[in-house]
Amino acid sequence: MHPDRLDAASDPSGAKDLSGVPLPPDSVGLLEGLTTTRAIRRYHDEPVPEEALRAILFAATRAPSGSNRQPFRFIVLTDGPNARAAKELIGAGGRRIWGGKRSADQYEQASGAVADSPKARMARTMQEFVDTFERVPVLILPCLVRYRDPTPSEGASVYPACQNLLLAARALGYGGVFTGFNFTVDAELRALLGVPDTTFIAGTITLGRPVGHQGPVRRRPMPELVFGDSWGEPAPWAIDPPGTAFTSAGPPRSTATRQG
Repeated sequence: MHPDRLDAASDPSGAKDLSGVPLPPDSVGLLEGLTTTRAIRRYHDEPVPEEALRAILFAATRAPSGSNRQPFRFIVLTDGPNARAAKELIGAGGRRIWGGKRSADQYEQASGAVADSPKARMARTMQEFVDTFERVPVLILPCLVRYRDPTPSEGASVYPACQNLLLAARALGYGGVFTGFNFTVDAELRALLGVPDTTFIAGTITLGRPVGHQGPVRRRPMPELVFGDSWGEPAPWAIDPPGTAFTSAGPPRSTATRQG
């Protein structure tokens, strides 16, 4: 078995006894995985085998949480009536959200009008993603079981598990993306899936075999993001490795940021 591609030995929709099966090997080093896990929004039309889902969700459940309470839960939807209904609900919500963002952020103006510009490519990818959302192989709803009133830091007990999940998918040759499309249809999802009112549906994750490939992600230069002794003072060792590619995306650089 190639370590970057995990295939099912039989129909992934059939029940299997995986109790004696160890986790599959992977050839992606930790640092490589951390720096090359892209947001994957296009997938081949094929299911994700149970062996892969089991490994990916196992990694998710190993994530840290406050006081190790492990209040995260995952609803994993592949096929079936509930899965199809949830994909339809979230797909409709995603189209509404993207339609508003596309207009508000003027994705079809300035560089967006240039077919091969990053802005135009992003717009095409997002449009395809929302238009075909109902066909994503796997839909995962990460949830937080609240044990106290909501706090600003409560996401620390669910979002690390989501990152573990996406990194594990990368390690096994799959890809995914995290969105908030579910928030526009929260009440409908709760009614469909029986999610208690005291549980927070924290986002939407889609998974599948990538169309395209993973690779180095583009971010802003380290000196803009990593400070030393005081705010805005770049740490002297915050130097990007050779060959690093950058992006100008994100909030504008503060005028108060000082140069080293």
